[in-house]
This record gives sequence, C-alpha cells and structure tokens, in this order.
Amino acid sequence: MTDYSLSDFKESAREYALKLNAYNSGAFVIALHGDLGAGKTTFAQALARTLGVTGEIVSPTFVIQKNYPLEDQSFSQLIHIDAYRLEEEREMEVLGWNDIIIDPSNLILVEWPEKIDGLLPQNTKHIYFEYMSDTTRNISYDTEA
Repeated sequence: MTDYSLSDFKESAREYALKLNAYNSGAFVIALHGDLGAGKTTFAQALARTLGVTGEIVSPTFVIQKNYPLEDQSFSQLIHIDAYRLEEEREMEVLGWNDIIIDPSNLILVEWPEKIDGLLPQNTKHIYFEYMSDTTRNISYDTEA
C-alpha cells in the first residue's frame, strides 16, 4: 500500500497505463475496488487520458458502461463499467459482457467489481483505493500490469 497526493495519484495511474499489454486471448480486466470518493473514477480518467482518450470521461454510474475507442495502443477499446447499480450479475449479459470479455483488444475497467465478482476472469488485475484525506489516497496493486 502506498499513500499518494492527488497529483501523484494521477501519475501512478499514468505509469500503470503505460505498462499495460493485451493478452493473447480474452480482454484485459482491471477491477477497481474502494468506497465512494476513494478515487476509482479519477484513476480511470487518468488511465484513459494516458491511452489517448480526449473527450469527456465521466463515471458511467447511470449508463453502467461507456466505451472509448483507442488508437495506436495495445488495445482498440477502453470499456469503463460502473457496476454499482446492478442488482444481479446477469444484468451484464444485456450489455454484451460475454462478447466483450473474450475480445483481447478490449481493456475493461470495472468499478464496484464485487457486484459482478462471479463474471470476472481469473486473471483480472485488482487495484484497491482508500480515502485517507481530502488530499491523499492509498492505492494497493495486487500485481503489476
């Protein structure tokens, strides 16, 4: 676990993004764990910016999933999922989960992954965020990208 100031926090997300490489089979899934305000969306935004997303990047809380095309990257698409409002895992099927999870060109970020834990692939990377103060967050990576 490491405590980060908010500026260092974004740099940590940038460094993590630069290490990402697509798998030979299946999407690359990153589960973002933490309470409200812990930094999951801020991390997702910084990672997306590093990968070249230029438009507005907001948490997909109400739409559940936002897709962002990527150019000149290991991945062709960043899929940002906020599972907070889901009541059952099978709701992900409506969003095409079974198709997006098998495509190795997809990078998938999942906020509130515990809501769909049974659907996450075994090789999912987990990042844990903890609110420490208004200016500091703690980030714990289960393994490097």
